[in-house]
Amino acid sequence: MRKKTIVTLAVVLALVFSFVYVTASGISQLYNETILFLFLDETRGEPGTVEVASLALFEDAHLSGDLIAFNPLHSTPDLKKEGISLSDCLIKSKKISDGIFMARTIVESETGIHIDRVALIDSASLRIIIEAVHPIPVDKTFQVTTLDKTFTLQSRTTVSGSDAEQCIRGISYPGIQNDELTKIPEDYLWEVKSTIINAAVTTLLQVSEHTSEERGRFAAAIVEEYKENDIRVYDRNVVLTLIYYLPESVSKQIVSFAVRRIS
Repeated sequence: MRKKTIVTLAVVLALVFSFVYVTASGISQLYNETILFLFLDETRGEPGTVEVASLALFEDAHLSGDLIAFNPLHSTPDLKKEGISLSDCLIKSKKISDGIFMARTIVESETGIHIDRVALIDSASLRIIIEAVHPIPVDKTFQVTTLDKTFTLQSRTTVSGSDAEQCIRGISYPGIQNDELTKIPEDYLWEVKSTIINAAVTTLLQVSEHTSEERGRFAAAIVEEYKENDIRVYDRNVVLTLIYYLPESVSKQIVSFAVRRIS
């Protein structure tokens, strides 16, 4: 009986240590990756149109710089012949995985940057995550250059979750006056949208600047949206798979651990 107990404890400990090792190594892998974030307007088809496409380069668990914006109207020569751009590649695909492949191909072919993972985040999910932390201060002066004119714009405001949601959906652009927007051709408004969303998300991802309570709410919101498939990650590693399938309480502990390591 004692021998069985010892063997059982040994097996349990081995499983625990294996779980910890796999979790730690999987998290470390995520700390040094290039991730393509696709922010979707989920009100326009399933799963939604790509309104903001942003490359995030992580080094040692921190962004190596601001998110890199990519024009959602761009395509490859072959996909352009089929009438497909980054913006509509998901809603025009029979399977989401096919749309993800096209999105990755479009961005990689233009930037020359290898993408490790693709994350789909709908506008409502971004709203929920920002609201879980706090409104994000944005102070950006930038230029939008059209065929014959350059516009200088400034967004100096605080972006709430609702503001971010409406910006992705093209309803309003935080900090930008309507009379300024009416002068810019519609095909160039993606730059305004991307600049505001990227500035807000860049600050949001700087978790070391959040309080411990905010980091906890941030981790919890991500897990909840991920398990509801409102945040979807493609090319999951073992840890991302565990987070998706394990009980929510365990998944939140894993994500909280990762967030604490970053901070």
